[in-house]
Amino acid sequence: MSAAWDLELADLHCHVEWRAGQLFWQLRHPDAPGGATRLAPISDLTVDHQPVQWTRLVAAEETPGPNAAPHLALTVEDSSGRLRLVRHFELFAGHAFARTWGVVERVDDDDAVVPVIDGAAILHITVDVPDSVTLLHVEQFSWPYHKDFFSQRQIPLVPNLTPHELRMGSFPAHYTAPTSCAWVALREGRPDPSDETPGSGRGLVIGIEFNGKSRLRAWATPAQAAIESRIDDLAHPLPPGGRFEVPAFFVGCYAGDWDEAGYATQRFAEAYVHPPMPDERYPWVQYNSWKYGQEIDEAQQLAVLERCAELGIEVAILDLGWARTIGDWRPNPAKFPRGLRPIADRAHELGMKFGVHVAIAQMASDAPAALEHPDWLAFGGNDYYGAGAICLGHAPCRAWLIDSLVRLVGEEHLDYIIQDGEDVVKRCLRTDHTHAPGNSNYANSTEGLDQVILAVRRAHPHLVWENCEDGGCMLTYRMARLCHTSITVDNIASYATRQGIYGASYPFSPRYSVRYFEDDPTPYTLRSAIFGGPLILMQRIGDWTPQQMVDARAAIAQYKHLRTIIRNGKVIHLLPPRNNVEHHGRGWDAVQAVSPDQARSVVMVYRALGGPLERVVRPRGLREDAMYVVRYADAGIERVQSAAIVQEEGLPVALDELSSEVIELEIQAQSER
Repeated sequence: MSAAWDLELADLHCHVEWRAGQLFWQLRHPDAPGGATRLAPISDLTVDHQPVQWTRLVAAEETPGPNAAPHLALTVEDSSGRLRLVRHFELFAGHAFARTWGVVERVDDDDAVVPVIDGAAILHITVDVPDSVTLLHVEQFSWPYHKDFFSQRQIPLVPNLTPHELRMGSFPAHYTAPTSCAWVALREGRPDPSDETPGSGRGLVIGIEFNGKSRLRAWATPAQAAIESRIDDLAHPLPPGGRFEVPAFFVGCYAGDWDEAGYATQRFAEAYVHPPMPDERYPWVQYNSWKYGQEIDEAQQLAVLERCAELGIEVAILDLGWARTIGDWRPNPAKFPRGLRPIADRAHELGMKFGVHVAIAQMASDAPAALEHPDWLAFGGNDYYGAGAICLGHAPCRAWLIDSLVRLVGEEHLDYIIQDGEDVVKRCLRTDHTHAPGNSNYANSTEGLDQVILAVRRAHPHLVWENCEDGGCMLTYRMARLCHTSITVDNIASYATRQGIYGASYPFSPRYSVRYFEDDPTPYTLRSAIFGGPLILMQRIGDWTPQQMVDARAAIAQYKHLRTIIRNGKVIHLLPPRNNVEHHGRGWDAVQAVSPDQARSVVMVYRALGGPLERVVRPRGLREDAMYVVRYADAGIERVQSAAIVQEEGLPVALDELSSEVIELEIQAQSER
């Protein structure tokens, strides 16, 4: 028996087949490598170490998806009659993207047999390779692994070599091996000839929606290139009525360079993946109490709020130290005898939003819940600031945390939560929890962390949620579906901050590049944090000098002036910051944003230590036949140049060490010509 279905929207064609006990899929589009992917399996599961054969077609339903785009749901049953898989496929108006996911359900009632899903492929993709193909991925954050953060890796897939393996998902910030953002781009052709000479070709982008740990492998044969992704450490039992979610992923087609791959991904994700922007001003300027340490109190932070208002800050956050202890999410009565509402209410009076830091999967040994339920801890010891780890895959613990956070947000008038901690998808081997001992990777992500965020946000739809786990160590597209923004590098110097922004703005929209600004405020350090998502000042701003206040106000005004074009624009990566040495870094780096209509552009240029006194920066992505007014913010230069001259001859910039320049380009109005 076999059957086939086709979904079509504009130039994108998704073909699905059921035959030989499996589902297969294929995409066709002019921009896909070779014009199409090959048929690849999309129902690859193992149960009790045996591949599942889906031998019966139960149903096929085609219904309108988002914006009336095609959606297909196929239901197949395994040879035992116990398991059913519902596999979904959907296309999207205005974007050459397809998304697919699955749900496995136990449909019989024989409780004497409990099959275990012990292997699940997230995806298989195969393309023809007429000549050569290159894979791009971007590393996640790690304190010890590498001195350079969010490095971009272009990997030529050479036939017959050992497959390249990328680890993705939630990892500890102190993990000593490389991990990758859960996104890759594939492109016909070889790696870029140089930083300033990007390659171009037809390609695919892939985003994986799973917060647990997974492995992506990529390899080539003389005839084809292949990518597969599988869930790590899976042992999911399916009793009668049980279910298992096969993580979603999306695939998009594009033609161009790596910047185009990123931009195609980001426009799709803003339309169909991310939570909506919280307001028209987003991303915001924020204050975080981190540099005050845990010695914070009501009077001190009320005074800081007045300084925040002077600076034009839009959100105030209390970091670690506001709660009674980690895992007891109530205000410390010694520090905040009236709770947090006086601070929240004053922030609101000043036009600011207010929020707190929560170490979401951590609990100190003296927390009331730990004393009452010591079995909730996956393990004790000092996992994060003296606290142990709780297991969100354990149903009673998860329910308690959801209730605690829902109450906290309501009682204290919160608008914002930062989730933090060390690897928020914990490894738990306990045998007395509601998850199977070998299944914590799935249970603590899909059934744990994800459900906590969904439940709290459902109870408080206004709440803005930031992902932070000691650094950008869980940069997945499941995180980006649940959270409004994410950290990249954590509490780190200006040069490394720019590395985080530069790298993360390939796979993710700029708003997912939170900058925790650590350095003392100067025009250079402040400007290093302007490009990207929320600008977070984490210093003791109540102690700033008048000059520091002046510099910060100027930088905040510039940030607000530029944030819309950066948020909505196409990011052009001009010169990568690759040399994070001597704290300050070395050489020049530059990044650009271009508005969707190409009418405006901004180029941020930096010089760290060393390098020449002057260099030429060549913007890209301008409207070919347009004349642009070019303005240098610091040098005071203003001139009119054609897009062709700007892009071919470049813009000369002279900088001292540890300084920067902002160059704005705007199409000349007809009345000015």
